Amino acid sequence: MGAIVFRKLVYLALACLPLGCAGENRGLAPVSGTVYMNDKPLANASVIFTPVEDNVRVGVGSTDKNGQYRLTSFQTNDGARIGKHTVTIRAYEVPDGPLKPADDMSLSRGKMLTPAKYSKADTSGLTGTVENKNNVIDFKLTN
Repeated sequence: MGAIVFRKLVYLALACLPLGCAGENRGLAPVSGTVYMNDKPLANASVIFTPVEDNVRVGVGSTDKNGQYRLTSFQTNDGARIGKHTVTIRAYEVPDGPLKPADDMSLSRGKMLTPAKYSKADTSGLTGTVENKNNVIDFKLTN
């Protein structure tokens, strides 16, 4: 009898692997929104939500051509940790020509389009509170 119970536990554990153990609660909620710079949508900006709580994974996203973003922590668009966050946003001019891999040593960024203060957690003045729901958090940046 013990071998049968053990086998059932092994099968249950194996069945859970491809699903990532759907019952696992990482304490995340979906986060999306729009970033504006001087009242215009800001394209190609990185958006980073850093939880106030230490040692917790950040939520990251990039804005599209309409300034809209969605955050990812573990899997695409899964959101950010529920709780309070400091937020940083930065955008650079996109260089002409084909995109290069991120590890290309010749990669150079264009001019920063956002004021430097928004790129650091201690100076951005941007915050976001993620609640256990679909969160829409917009940001209006100015020079």
